[in-house]
Amino acid sequence: MAMGFSVIAEASLHARLPADNDWASVVADAGYTLGFIVVVMSRLQLFTENTVTPVMPMCWKPSMWQFTRLLRIWGIVLSTNLLGAILFAAFVMKTGATSEEVRHEIMALGRHAADGNFIDTVTKGIGAGFLIAAMTWIIAGAASSRLLIVGIITYAVAICEFSHVVAGTAEMAALVFGGAMGVPEAALGFVLPALLGNMIGGTGLFALIAYGQIRHELKER
Repeated sequence: MAMGFSVIAEASLHARLPADNDWASVVADAGYTLGFIVVVMSRLQLFTENTVTPVMPMCWKPSMWQFTRLLRIWGIVLSTNLLGAILFAAFVMKTGATSEEVRHEIMALGRHAADGNFIDTVTKGIGAGFLIAAMTWIIAGAASSRLLIVGIITYAVAICEFSHVVAGTAEMAALVFGGAMGVPEAALGFVLPALLGNMIGGTGLFALIAYGQIRHELKER
């Protein structure tokens, strides 16, 4: 649910900045960092943070037991992340918690995120998956500068318009609750390809690179 604040903060900045200026979106993208900051600094569980460290035991000693444990943590974290994003979107769109202008901007963000074909969203998801996995790896040894690292990397995700499955699900759910998109379109048009991209970028690319760095240390132990 905390990830929803990335969407509402970015939309709120868009609503207050002049729409006819090119720099407005660059400033508004700073709001996207809020949810990630809350999640990381509060030590909550985000699916794209779990594409690195839980994969290491599987890389080191592959087994069906390790694989089922990996699927278990992924299943629990992903399903509850998406449920939280949907509940947040329902709260925002179905109550008076935000202004009509902010709700309009949230839906605009969702339409922009979904403005692409399946492959486009997958490739954008790869970028987000790689960067968030890198963020997890970096902050493990940078306790004093976590806030800065999270802010810089997640701002890069926003400004590059990469697709993050959890934050994006909040936007898609807002479109569904607002009557601008159907559930199948949201699920197949964004959530699934963004998820695939995040997994490829986080697990398929960065996790293997990270494992290559530590595999000799693991063998020595």
